[in-house]
Amino acid sequence: MNVEKNVIILLISLLFLHCKNDKVLENSVSDFKDTYVEDSREQVFDVSAERVARRTYILNGELDNASLKEALISKLTEEGFKIQDSIRILPFGVPENYALVELSVTTLREGPSHISSMLSQALMGTPVKVLKKDGGWTYVQTPDNYLGWCEAGSLHYMDEDEWDEWKTARRIMVTKRSTVVKNLEKNNVVRDLVAGNILVVKEETSEGVVVETPDGKIGVVDADQVVPFEGSVFKLPVDVDDVKADALDLLGTPYLWGGTSVRALDCSGFTKTVYQLQGVILARDASLQVRHGEKVAVNGGWQSFETGDLLFFSPRPDSERITHVGIYLGNSEFIHEAGRVRINSLDSTKTHFSKYRARTLKQIRRVSGMEGAEGIVPMLKHPWYVN
Repeated sequence: MNVEKNVIILLISLLFLHCKNDKVLENSVSDFKDTYVEDSREQVFDVSAERVARRTYILNGELDNASLKEALISKLTEEGFKIQDSIRILPFGVPENYALVELSVTTLREGPSHISSMLSQALMGTPVKVLKKDGGWTYVQTPDNYLGWCEAGSLHYMDEDEWDEWKTARRIMVTKRSTVVKNLEKNNVVRDLVAGNILVVKEETSEGVVVETPDGKIGVVDADQVVPFEGSVFKLPVDVDDVKADALDLLGTPYLWGGTSVRALDCSGFTKTVYQLQGVILARDASLQVRHGEKVAVNGGWQSFETGDLLFFSPRPDSERITHVGIYLGNSEFIHEAGRVRINSLDSTKTHFSKYRARTLKQIRRVSGMEGAEGIVPMLKHPWYVN
């Protein structure tokens, strides 16, 4: 009887010890992630552990940084764990690491399925990093570092030579809210376009600009609906009056969670789209955008704000969590996507004053003059657009 009792005690002790080791390792991985991974929306860190012996574990999952994997394994080894490495480094299993978005607008989702939540969108001519594939879906990273799944057929995949050729090609950006590429001979529509689409220029004719879409379609677009994708157009710092004009052109645009095109937008998709039309890439979400740019004191009042500043709001006056963003227009007014793109005021004497937004305004960030800083990247200086 005593032998059985001792065996039970030993088993319980071993179980407790294993559970304790599991928890220690789990906490170590979690602490490492908190230290080195700023945000999982912009960086891949999906690691789990499987115990195979007392302090021996197999690490499974995916990372997008080999150096980070080495650092994690080194840390756990120093803590007395024996690690067997089964972590995949992305990109994985893809013949080409880069692609261009083929459609005027393509949707990025949380998972490889049409029923998965919509996260964001990417426009024609946007270069993306190809990380992995799952059936008819591709996991990509956009130039703002955002991660998501899109339909594999919405991308044109490129080898290194084609990638370099595209980055040095003469290109245009569409500025018209909505237009089309037409076939030169038959005058029928080849592709639909929206503002922000980027296409390669083949030649200029009396009919307009002959362009090539990412999937190789040739056609013509009206010259007054595009601008050259070059420094003479996208000057730095951005002209805040042009930012204001682009923002006002989107008045009335309907709301869409995850929307980042002129067809429909969410709040951060609106601010992102406005600045992208000025050749500047902002971070994707409001809670990411608020990390970047020159901080402006809120308590100085709207009189100290400047046109083009990003205004960040919380859901409640007693919360510091950022859930909404708009663009300051001047004279107490700001423009934002709230059901539709609209203008409100921070001045309580104005008829379009928003008491709710005035009470929940938490941070101001200045973009103009900060181009080139982290999270505020000129497209013509981004290595995915130019060599």
